[in-house]
Amino acid sequence: MNYFFSFPFFKVVLISIGIFVVLDLLWLAVIARSLYFQQLSYLALVERGRISFNLPVGLLAQAIIAVGLVVFVSLGLLVQNQLPTALAVGAFAGFVLYCTYDLTNLSFVKDYPVAITIVDIAWGTLQGLFAGVYVYFLTRWFVP
Repeated sequence: MNYFFSFPFFKVVLISIGIFVVLDLLWLAVIARSLYFQQLSYLALVERGRISFNLPVGLLAQAIIAVGLVVFVSLGLLVQNQLPTALAVGAFAGFVLYCTYDLTNLSFVKDYPVAITIVDIAWGTLQGLFAGVYVYFLTRWFVP
């Protein structure tokens, strides 16, 4: 348990937050931008033909998700320190985290798109898988 309060763990967390945020911003602002605009603009603040994000709140949400993924993957690595374990735990954790958000939205937001639910859960699972990779290697580099 001391590991989670160690300087090496905090280095893994900080670098992981950076990686997660860059990947998520790339996804939201470039790769899937038109899909999210087409499907969710009726719920969003739209300025100059684009969805306007509350960046501080969005970054906070991304940081919290990233820290959660680091903790889950690290717990898996404490049980079995192998890349396949990190990948499996990361993908499952990403799946659960994004299912929580998207299925909650689907359950009560009027006309919430099923397509966005499916795409976003798939993205979250992939983000978790990526986290498994970088947390595994960061841990190998920074943790004695």
